[in-house]
Amino acid sequence: MSRNKKTLVLDSSYLARSIISTDRAFVITYKGNADVVEEYDESFKVVNPKLDIKKPSIIKVYSYVKSVYNKVALTRENIFRRDNYECVYCGDDNRKDLTLDHVIPQSKGGGHTWDNLVTACKRCNSQKADLSLEEFGKDIPKPYRPHYLMLMRQMDEIPNEWKPYLFLD
Repeated sequence: MSRNKKTLVLDSSYLARSIISTDRAFVITYKGNADVVEEYDESFKVVNPKLDIKKPSIIKVYSYVKSVYNKVALTRENIFRRDNYECVYCGDDNRKDLTLDHVIPQSKGGGHTWDNLVTACKRCNSQKADLSLEEFGKDIPKPYRPHYLMLMRQMDEIPNEWKPYLFLD
């Protein structure tokens, strides 16, 4: 059993809006601000052994949540997740060999941004050096800023009951 279970939060139209701790989800439902849609088989540890409170897997809040762009931190790990832990140039998926590459090299004005960073293996990154894509002779998909739910879909363990709400079934 996982220690740090998470809860998927749906808005009133059943759109996935966030992921929170099961503790926070319990508080929200206990205060009457959401309904539990699905529960885990695991219970909270409470003082009263006769009290069995299941951890919520999915909750639905009562109001529609206006779509606000949720920022994803620009980190090495999140770039790797976005690019599926594969070199964008050759497809190598050796995780020990992955680096970050600036599509437009920093020496040519390229920034440290979502749309300029990609996952590259050490060999390709070394070969590309400070070349532009045209000079390097490679064509890659345009890098993008991911939505946090897109990154979450790539997690190793997504509870089965979440999959319909994340369009994974």
